[in-house]
Amino acid sequence: MRGLLLLITAVALSGCSFLYDIGQQHALDQCDRATSPQDRTACRRANSQSYEDYEAQRQRLKEGKPG
Repeated sequence: MRGLLLLITAVALSGCSFLYDIGQQHALDQCDRATSPQDRTACRRANSQSYEDYEAQRQRLKEGKPG
C-alpha cells in the first residue's frame, strides 16, 4: 500500500513538471515569432526557468522569503 502511494505521488509530481515543460515549450515557440533578435533573446531568457527552479522560488515565496 505504501509503495502504491509513493508511485502515485511520483507520477503526480512528474505530471506537474511535464505540464510545466509543455507550457515552457509553447512560450519559447512564441519567442521565435518576435521580430528582432534582441526581443527573441529577451523572451527566451524570460521563459527559460526550469521547473525545479520555478518550484524552489514558489516555495520560498510561500514561506515569505524573497524570491
